[in-house]
Amino acid sequence: MNNNRKQSLIFILFVTALSYFIFWGPIAILKLRTANLVEGKIYSLPALILFLIGGFVPSIVGIILTSLYEGRRGLKNLLFSAINTKIGISSLSIILVYVVVLGSTQLILYILFEGFFDFYQFINQLPTILPLIILGPLSEEFGWRGFLQKRINLEFSPISGSIIIGLVWSLWHLPLFFMIGTSQYDFNIPFFSFMISVISSAFVYTYVYIKSNGSLFAAILLHWISTYILQIVTSQVIRTTAYNLMECLPALIIGCVFIVLLKNQGMEKERLYN
Repeated sequence: MNNNRKQSLIFILFVTALSYFIFWGPIAILKLRTANLVEGKIYSLPALILFLIGGFVPSIVGIILTSLYEGRRGLKNLLFSAINTKIGISSLSIILVYVVVLGSTQLILYILFEGFFDFYQFINQLPTILPLIILGPLSEEFGWRGFLQKRINLEFSPISGSIIIGLVWSLWHLPLFFMIGTSQYDFNIPFFSFMISVISSAFVYTYVYIKSNGSLFAAILLHWISTYILQIVTSQVIRTTAYNLMECLPALIIGCVFIVLLKNQGMEKERLYN
């Protein structure tokens, strides 16, 4: 096993073990109530602390392993990539178009099934947009894209690498579906549909990552905006069996489009590291 695959495996094992057995797992098993970000409620401070630390595990592990394997220079490059806003017009356009298309198609799908959506929620939930950049993008992206994507891209094709990252990424979220107070639990989101959506979105992240020359800021921005939009839609959903089955369809279709884009453009992953 070469260094990139070994380092990727070490990252995956550490992130999964810490989240499952130290932080999120105990909360799920003991049925401890944490918090509801949308409603602004805190149910248990100790459980909330474990929950928050568990959410930062990917970034913490990614930063530590980057420092270990790449030294001070690698760590500096990682941190700078997160604040370097120069990602190019094309990358920014892709991010904005993706979010608008995903949010719109998700809304259309829901309205077709239920016929009503409270559009004022886009305003009412604005106070959550700042916490969301911490609780999603910053707590995860130093690991998924900053550490793992960088190594996966060197060993696998963009399509195969996206599937690997998407699968690991979705499975890392699994304890949240058993934790009272999380969106996944409270909104009764089906895990299989969630997993399909996450794996599909991984193709978009890979495309944006390569297009932006490995910019961590681009991944953070994509994660931030898409999480906010999907949170609003998800919080309004009255779930039915039919909707649960179809929920992942917009993300799946968009993911297939990006599979074609990744394949047809024949992106050279080596150019990220020259």
